[in-house]
Amino acid sequence: MRGFLLDTSALLALRDNEPGANRISELLSDGSPCYGSFMTLMEVFYRVWNDEGETAGCEAYADCFTLLMV
Repeated sequence: MRGFLLDTSALLALRDNEPGANRISELLSDGSPCYGSFMTLMEVFYRVWNDEGETAGCEAYADCFTLLMV
C-alpha cells in the first residue's frame, strides 16, 4: 500500500471543503497511510490561528494530528 505525504494546502483544503477535499477524504477513509510533517501541522495551526483565532488554531492542529501519522 502506498503512503501519502500531505502538505499544508491539502489539509486546509480538507478543513475548508475546498477543491481537492474529496480526494484527501478518500485517501483518509480508504486506509491509505497519510503522513504530515511537524512543520505542516504548525503551519496549519498558525494560519488558522491568524485567520480565526487561537481556539480555532488549536482545534485545527488537533484535528490534523488525529488524521495523520506524524
